[in-house]
Amino acid sequence: DGIITSAASYSYDAHAQQIRFRNYMTVFNESISMDLLLLFQQGVMYEIDYSRLSCQKKVLESSFHPTRVPDDAVFMGQVILGTMSVPGLGLLTNSWVGEIPEIQGETQYMLTFTEFTCLPVSAMVFTPQTGWITFSFYNHLLGVQNPQDFVPPFFCPTAAPEEHLPKTSFLKAIRPSQ
Repeated sequence: DGIITSAASYSYDAHAQQIRFRNYMTVFNESISMDLLLLFQQGVMYEIDYSRLSCQKKVLESSFHPTRVPDDAVFMGQVILGTMSVPGLGLLTNSWVGEIPEIQGETQYMLTFTEFTCLPVSAMVFTPQTGWITFSFYNHLLGVQNPQDFVPPFFCPTAAPEEHLPKTSFLKAIRPSQ
């Protein structure tokens, strides 16, 4: 609906199934920052607020989705971003579409990866609850740059019993309530 714009940085560790997602957004002309630590193997997510030294631990309902083309994705097509008329000014990409059956409702996606090295370029995900969410990926750094990104800050309640915690998923967590 065009009311939310954002820019985020993320750290991604496929082996340990963890993501740190720092999002800076504008919602109805209000600036919001969001810092999420998603630890899929433990099944928890931390919503971190350094300005208040507060942290909310939640049960992570979704499973880890590696940043790759899913096995059941359908090839949609190949395009060049830029131009191939001049050497070095074009990027060959492949787009894939599919559904995510574990998320209730009609959850669909479209993913675009580079042809060579298979780096993500963009992702669009639709759920009836969130609408379309579009991700664009820039400035890739391969490998874990800072292992501390995946450690909850000292003020986070690491020992809270999971059965009493609120539940969320990555797609729910990144969409601010309106």
